[in-house]
Parts: sequence; C-alpha cells; structure tokens
Amino acid sequence: MAELTLSQGQRQFFETFGYLAFPGLLKPEIEEITRKFEGVFETAKLQHDPTKRSVIVPFIDQDAYLSSLLDHPAIEMIAEGLLGADFNYLGSDGNFYTGDTSWHSDGLHENNGYIKIALYLDPVGPTSGALRVIPGSHKLPKTAKIRRAATSKELWGIEQSEVPAAILTTQPGDVVVFDHNIMHASFGGGTRRRMFTLNLARHCETEAELADLVEFIDGASRFWLDQAFGPAMLATASPKRMQHLQQVIENEGHLPELSAQARLVMAEPARG
Repeated sequence: MAELTLSQGQRQFFETFGYLAFPGLLKPEIEEITRKFEGVFETAKLQHDPTKRSVIVPFIDQDAYLSSLLDHPAIEMIAEGLLGADFNYLGSDGNFYTGDTSWHSDGLHENNGYIKIALYLDPVGPTSGALRVIPGSHKLPKTAKIRRAATSKELWGIEQSEVPAAILTTQPGDVVVFDHNIMHASFGGGTRRRMFTLNLARHCETEAELADLVEFIDGASRFWLDQAFGPAMLATASPKRMQHLQQVIENEGHLPELSAQARLVMAEPARG
C-alpha cells in the first residue's frame, strides 16, 4: 500500500469544521471487519434489545484482528495527521443503535485534541440514521446556545432533525472522524444500526492536558472497567502500538476503585 498522508487542505478543513469523511477508505477490509464485529457480540453473549442501544466497551480490544486496525495505515494516516505520531489511543466502543440520537458532544476538552474515528457497518443516510454534525461547533464555548440544540423545539420552534447540519451519508467501508467537542446527532435510524468507534487524543505534554486525560479515563468507570484496554489489544501489541497505549496505562491505576464505587450505585454498566 502506498504511503497515506492527510493533505494540508484536509487538516485545515478538520481544524475549521471539526470533521472529515473518507469514502471507501476501508472497503477492502469491510467484510472481515463486519464478521469480527458480529463475533465480538456473539462471544460476549450480548443479544441486542431493539428497544435500546447495545454497547460493548472496550470493543476492538476484544479481538486481535480488530485491535490491529489501530496499526492500519489508513487509521494511522488519520491519527498521525491530526494528532501527531505519538498520539494516545483511549479505547473504543461497539454499538447496535436504535432510533434517534439527540444533539450532544462527546466532551468539552479545553486542553488537548480528542477525536473519534467511526465506522458504520450499514448504509445510513438522511432518513436512516446518518451522522449529522454542526460544522465549526467544536470551537464554541460551553455557553453557546447551539450546545442546547437538543431543546430545539423550545429554543427555535423546530424539531431536532431540522437543526441545520452537515449530514454524512455513509456506506460500509467509509470512515468518518470528528472532534469530541463537535455537536452531533442522528435521526430516522432503524433498530439495529451497527457502528464502532476509536477514541484518540494527542500525547499529553502539560499538567492541564494530563488532567484532561485522567478525567477521560475516570469516565470508563461507568462501564465497570478496571482497566482501559481489553485483552487482545494488549496481548498483540507491538512496541509501536504500545507507544499509543502507554500514557493511559500509566494513569489508570485509580480505575478499579472508581468502578467498584459505580457498581454500588448503578443497576448495570452504562449504555453510552
């Protein structure tokens, strides 16, 4: 495979608008990816309930082939192009989605770049659950009114699905990436939409960045995790991959205690 790199234009587009789409980037691998996706759910004996979202966290970490996607030249192109060669891998989630997903952001990080790489394993479009993003909203402050888009009916007299947005129609094998801070949603989807993501961030260099990372790791406790990464991810890690895991491993020592506390107050692990 020829060396893959992000263009300057792509980097500037992401910086300005907060997302990028890569049609067909993993199309040659999509049949095997889909087979492994189904296999992880089967191994976990998790039967999808069509009335609510089903999720496994961490996800790609459960299978050696899926873990190797972190080493794939196409994924490295995105991660290194946006975050640098020493980027941190933070974890992943595998999902069967049901119905609509209201407007939200995955974080409001102020000290470092956090991105999500998403693969949709079923065709999705404007009326069937495609990802919608509000371009440029990743740069808006916490108090910006657009961050309340889930209450669009009260704010502007329109349905959430009518909020102006870019709609990212995708086919299996396409890849999309977006900033954690960007406002995003989906509408009109069915009851069995398959999708998984990889969460990544820049390597921390300052105390503020490290505090952000620790806060992110803390969030894994809602899934009752005692460590951030799954067995296959660690068992098959090359020295190069370990560079992307090490900073999280060095800062996850408090996770078992937090997860134990979560088990005392939650009826089940979180679904998202």
